[in-house]
Amino acid sequence: MYKELFSPLKIGKLNLKNRIVMAPMGNINMADPIGRPLQKMISYFEERAKGGTGLIISGLVPVSFGIDPTISEDNDTTYFPRIDGSSRTRMSGWRDLVSILHSYDSKFFIQLTAGLGRVGSPECALKLKLPKSASFNRNFYLPAIPHFPFTDMAIKKIVKSFGQSAINAKVCGADGIHLHGHEGYLMDQLTSLPWNRRKFGRYKNRFQFAIDIVKEIKNICGKDFPVIYRVDLTQGLEFTYGKEIFQKRFMGMERTIEEGLEFCKELYKAGVDAFDVDKGCYDNWFFPHPPAYFKDMPYVEEMAGSLKKFFEKENIKAPVIAVGKLGNPEAASDVLKNNTADMIMLGRPLLADPYWPEKVRTGKADQIVHCIGDQDACIQSFILGGHPCCSINPYAGFEDVKILKPADKIKNVAVVGAGPGGCEAAITAAKRGHRVTLFEKGKNIGGQFYLASKMEIKHDVKIYLNNLENRLKALQEQGLEIKLNTKPSKEELISSFDSIICATGVKPLVLNIEGLENIPYTDSRTFLEKNLELDEKYKKITIIGGGIVGCELACEMGAKYKDIEITIIEMEKDLMKGVVQANRGMLLWLMMGLGSTDNSKNPLIKNPVKAYTSSKAVEVRQNSVLIEANKKRKDPFTPWHTLIPENIHNPFDKKLNISDTEKIEIDTDFIIFATGALSENSLYSEISNSDFKGDIFTIGDSREPASGWQAITSANDVARFI
Repeated sequence: MYKELFSPLKIGKLNLKNRIVMAPMGNINMADPIGRPLQKMISYFEERAKGGTGLIISGLVPVSFGIDPTISEDNDTTYFPRIDGSSRTRMSGWRDLVSILHSYDSKFFIQLTAGLGRVGSPECALKLKLPKSASFNRNFYLPAIPHFPFTDMAIKKIVKSFGQSAINAKVCGADGIHLHGHEGYLMDQLTSLPWNRRKFGRYKNRFQFAIDIVKEIKNICGKDFPVIYRVDLTQGLEFTYGKEIFQKRFMGMERTIEEGLEFCKELYKAGVDAFDVDKGCYDNWFFPHPPAYFKDMPYVEEMAGSLKKFFEKENIKAPVIAVGKLGNPEAASDVLKNNTADMIMLGRPLLADPYWPEKVRTGKADQIVHCIGDQDACIQSFILGGHPCCSINPYAGFEDVKILKPADKIKNVAVVGAGPGGCEAAITAAKRGHRVTLFEKGKNIGGQFYLASKMEIKHDVKIYLNNLENRLKALQEQGLEIKLNTKPSKEELISSFDSIICATGVKPLVLNIEGLENIPYTDSRTFLEKNLELDEKYKKITIIGGGIVGCELACEMGAKYKDIEITIIEMEKDLMKGVVQANRGMLLWLMMGLGSTDNSKNPLIKNPVKAYTSSKAVEVRQNSVLIEANKKRKDPFTPWHTLIPENIHNPFDKKLNISDTEKIEIDTDFIIFATGALSENSLYSEISNSDFKGDIFTIGDSREPASGWQAITSANDVARFI
C-alpha cells in the first residue's frame, strides 16, 4: 500500500534502502561535557535503526567552539555533542554509534552547524563574552543585548572547522554531512536577510558562506562524500504577520522563495547532493516546529514542491526531502506519489514510535503510536535542562536504562482510571505478564486527552486515542480486562488484587468570585464534556485562566462560533507560562486573527481574542466582569518573543508594582473557568489508610495535576516496577 516509501534511492553515490529520513533533532545533554556521545545517545539512535529508518541524521553538532561564545557552558563544557578538532576521545563515541547503525543497514549523517549567533543564550554577555552574529543584531531572548558582526577572518575559521569536522565524521564511519542552514541559526543568519546586512568583505554576498563550506568539505572529504543542505526556502515573516508588523518588526527583510530557489541552485553547483527544505525561523518558530494545531503537511507543497519543480525545470538531479507533519503514512506516501519530493523526513513521529517504518512496511500502520504534537518532552524538556524524550513514548531518550522485562511474579493488578497514565500503566503491566483489570468510571478511555480531542485543533490527540484503543484491544486478546462505566469500591479492590494503581485524575476548580451567581458559568472540563455547546444568545465570552487550556479553548471557540467576542483574564505576567515556544507562539498567532491551521491566508478566527495579563477578576456583575489589571502589564500578543526559563536571570525584566492597578469592566454573557484542577486522590488515601498489604500507587493527575508526559512517564515507571 505504501511501497513508494520503501523503494531504494541514491544520494550522490550512497545507496539508501528506503525513502524515510529521521530528522535532525538536537541531542542536547546526550553527550558528556566534552561532547562525546554517551550510551544514551547511541541507544536512542539504535532503536530508530531497528525500526527500519533508512537514513538517520544526528542533532546539531557545532563546529565554532572558541568562536561563537553562545555554544559553550562554564569551563568550556557543552551540552552539545562535538566532533570538531582532533579529539580521539570524542571520536570513539561516534565510531561506536555509526557501527551499530550500520548493523541494521541504516545510513548515518552528522548534522554540522555554524553555531547559534543571535538565537544563542545571552548569558555569555553577562560573563563578559561578546556575542556575535552576521551583522549588528539583537539577541532573540533578550533583545536589549546586541550581537556584533563576526570578522571575515572569524568566519573563515568557521569554514575551516566545517572541513575538519567533516573529515572527522568520515573517519568515524559516518556516511555524509547534513548542513544546518535553516531556522535562523548562525548559518541562516550569514546567508539571508534580515540578519546579514554586511556592506563590505567576502561575506556581504549572502550565498558565499554556505558555498565556501560545501567546497571546503568536498575538497577535504572528496567529491563523492555526500552533503545534504537544510534550508528554509523563506523565513515567511511577511506571510506570517502581515505587511505592517513585517515592516515594523523585521525591517521588511527576509529571504523570498525566489531567492531561496536561486540559493539552492548555487549550492548544487558547489557540490550539495540533496536538499531538505522547510519554512520559518525562530521568530515564527511554529513553522519549522509545527505543533499539533497544524493539519498534515501544512507547507510541504509550498516548500519541497516548489524546489522539486524548480530543479526539474533547471535539470538539476538532486533529491528533495520533504518535512513538516508527515506522520500520517498516507500523507507521506502521497508526497512521493505526487512527485512533490523524493524522500520524506520524520522527526517527532519517530520519537513517538521508532518502529513507524517497520509497522508501515509490514501492514501494521494502525498500530503506530501517533505523535500528539505537544512538544512538551521533545523540546521543552531540554530547554529546561533535560534531554529529548517523548510525552507518549516513555522509553524515548531512556533506551539505555528503561527495559521492559517479564514479571518475576505474576500478580493481579487493578488500574483505576483510563486516562493516558492509567492506560500506559495497564499496557505496561499486561505486557510484563500480569493479570490486569483497567477500570474507567466513564464510557470512554483517554481522560483529559479524550476531552481535549473534542477540539478540532487537537486532531492529533484524536488519532493517538484511536491508536491507544487498538493497542488495548490487542492486549485484551492476551488477558487484559477493561471495565468501562465501572467505579470499583475500596473493598472490591482490596479483596481481589495484589497491586492497585490509582489514576483517578482531577476534579475541576472554580474560583470563588463575588457575584458569580449573576452570570452563567462553567469550568473548562464540563464545557468540553458537553462538546463545547454554547447557547446562541451568548456573544461575549470571558475565559478566566490564560494557560494552555484557556488559550486552546479561545482558539477553538473562535473558530467554531465566528461572531462571538472572547476575552481572557490571566493573573501571570504572560499567557501560557511554561508552554513550549512553538505551541505558545502559534496559539498567540491564531488568537490574533493572523493565522490558520492549514497554512492558508484565511484566518482561523474572525474576531481577534482580547487578553489581560497581570490581572484578576474581582467581581461579577449583571452582564459584566470587573477586573483589577496592572497598568504596566505586557502586550500579551507577541508570538515572535519567547519566555525565559525561571532559572535564567533576566536583568532587563522590570518588576511590576502590584499596587499600580486599574479597574476595568468587561461586558460578558458567559464565563468559562480554565483555572486548573485539584487532584482526585480520595481512593488512594482510603486504601493507603486501610489494612491492604499489597502495592498501592498513585500516578498522573491523581498525585499532582501535571502534563501528559508526567502522567505517562510515572505510569510506566510504576508498572515496570511491579
